[in-house]
Amino acid sequence: MPMVKDYLRNSFKHGIEAGILQYGVGQETTSTEVAEILATSNYDWLFIDGEHGGHTVTTILEIARAIAAYDMTPVVRIPQAGTGIIKQLLDGGIQNIIIPKVESGEETEDIMYWASYAPWGNRGFGATAVRAGRFGRHADYLDRAVDEICILPQIESKKGIENLEAITKTPGIGGVFLGPIDLAVDMGYGINIFHPEVEKAMDYAITRIKELGVPVGTIAVTPEQAKHFVELGVSFLGIGADTAFLVNAADKTLETFKK
Repeated sequence: MPMVKDYLRNSFKHGIEAGILQYGVGQETTSTEVAEILATSNYDWLFIDGEHGGHTVTTILEIARAIAAYDMTPVVRIPQAGTGIIKQLLDGGIQNIIIPKVESGEETEDIMYWASYAPWGNRGFGATAVRAGRFGRHADYLDRAVDEICILPQIESKKGIENLEAITKTPGIGGVFLGPIDLAVDMGYGINIFHPEVEKAMDYAITRIKELGVPVGTIAVTPEQAKHFVELGVSFLGIGADTAFLVNAADKTLETFKK
């Protein structure tokens, strides 16, 4: 049975490797309708936040199915590093996984071990029987897995910044994602991501990761901040989220009509 597109091709990964800026939008809610609404816009990737939202493996896969027909790639942040959820999501066809609060090269090596097949890792092979290999339609899944899977450790603490080089140099990672909000909190500045010391740490991290030849991404809350990050060399940006859009639109609409 012919398929309408190559579901193994990871346009997000190939885009950041080529230095083509990828714009992402966050989804905190578990709604497939919200996911499909966002997918009909021109964002390149959907940042499914399984760390802070109410997501489960099931809701993540339902959202991935809802946007599969569109030119949007799911990128999932899991709650924490763990062999079980990484393997479940990979077998579910999720090719881009962000792991929060990574703070050492050793942690990153463990993550890649869980996400890789032998001889580099211990991921069990069942992908051709499940969604990852489209239930056997992609018999070449094993041959293509290394080129299409994108594991993204997230640096968002002082310790992570200190161990940035060891994390970034870990073989096999697809890129590094920077979390400015948690970094600001960890540095003692609350959620002030515009504090000069936080900005200095972010600038250093982006520049150094780029120098090491690894794609780097983060979130931006203003167009000016986004422009600055792009000039430093980021290749993927998260801008906005479903819950923020809803709050802002609801408040603005009410205020407008009351006037």
